[in-house]
Amino acid sequence: MATGVVIDVRQELDRSPIRPFHWLLVILVGVATLFDGYDTVNPAYVIHYVARPWHLTPANAGFLVSAGLIGFAIGSVVHGVVADRVGRRPTMIAGLLIGGVFSVLTAALAGSFASFVALRILTGLGLGVILPLGVAYLNEYLNASWRNLVISVGSPGFMVGAVLASILGIFLTPTWGWQALYWAGAAGIVIAGIFLFVFPESAEYLVRRGRSAEIARLLTRLHPSRRERYAAATFTTSGRIAGRRAWREWIETLSPRYLRTTIALWVTAFFVLFCIYGLQGWTPTVMIERRASFATGFAFGAILQGFGILGGWAAGYIADRLIGQRPTIALFSGLGALAAVLVGLVHLIAVDVAGVAALGFFIIGAQGILNNFCAMSYPVQVRAAGEGFMLGLGRIGGLLGPYVGGVALGAFRTTDALFVTVAIAAVLAVVAIAATGATRTAAYVPAEA
Repeated sequence: MATGVVIDVRQELDRSPIRPFHWLLVILVGVATLFDGYDTVNPAYVIHYVARPWHLTPANAGFLVSAGLIGFAIGSVVHGVVADRVGRRPTMIAGLLIGGVFSVLTAALAGSFASFVALRILTGLGLGVILPLGVAYLNEYLNASWRNLVISVGSPGFMVGAVLASILGIFLTPTWGWQALYWAGAAGIVIAGIFLFVFPESAEYLVRRGRSAEIARLLTRLHPSRRERYAAATFTTSGRIAGRRAWREWIETLSPRYLRTTIALWVTAFFVLFCIYGLQGWTPTVMIERRASFATGFAFGAILQGFGILGGWAAGYIADRLIGQRPTIALFSGLGALAAVLVGLVHLIAVDVAGVAALGFFIIGAQGILNNFCAMSYPVQVRAAGEGFMLGLGRIGGLLGPYVGGVALGAFRTTDALFVTVAIAAVLAVVAIAATGATRTAAYVPAEA
């Protein structure tokens, strides 16, 4: 029996302290993004095995690494919009399933440069949804005061997946070949099946669809003592809009209200991802060229990603407790540029180790805060679309990073060229993030007439 109680779900979530249910969601998203990170990085460990048999130039080798990002870019944009229409849960599950299936097909069928590139693009169509959707999803459940730190501490899944790719590259590929990396990616199919039973829908999305019983069950997991109140309540989320059209959700991120921030976010993501993917794609090969052993060269990839986890934690704390998101992104990108210059100019193994660790700490650390900054710059009805557009278009930079890195290495014939290129891109990221507007944390903001 209705009591007339109206509950704003966004306010209810913002008032909720961190509960075990929140950590469960963070872990689930972390597991999903692990596959994103794993699949993004593992082509870097394929170059060593296929460059000669497939007669690859440095530019072709760079494209081998970045080809999957074409699919990732399309997947980020298209599936982000789909998630705003059909829900976060089915879109996340479909992304894991598609990624797992095409990972298996890559292991079984990729026998040439062309077939490998084609299958990598198709894999990216599925996995491209996971990171932007996961960030938007967690931002909808976590309260504002702990959002950055909890996501950074509890969900370094992308970097863990990248470290896992390094470890498997070192220990499996010498015996089983590079295909072992993609047979392991079949685990995404299993995880998709598990998510059918354990991954809940976004509460604010459920409000938009009028699914009150499901909302009540979710909120009860946060506040069991309010079960009866939730069961009888009517739910809203700060100005629900009825009858919105899909195309309005697509273009709202380019409305005058958000245009400056949207464009600046796209440019920032372009240069940050240019740096990250350029480093991920070439660091193992470059360090082997600098006379590191096979295992040591591959281990540099793990160092890069492992310190990226630490950088994400530090950036989350600094953004939440000290200077805010935008200054943190600028600070970390600037320090990443300095680290790149150091590695480029000084050819000593100790400097290489410390410099690559610093690159991971600062540049990858900045990426996590950039994702959160983007998600909270838009209202809930376009949040996944905004996040997807930023990462989708930003991944054009990710695609170009390994390719341009390969071109630079081939043209200048020195490993310094990679790190100088990364330093320039990191400085441009600082300039771009400075152009964004203030972050807006909004639950549901009506579109302009």
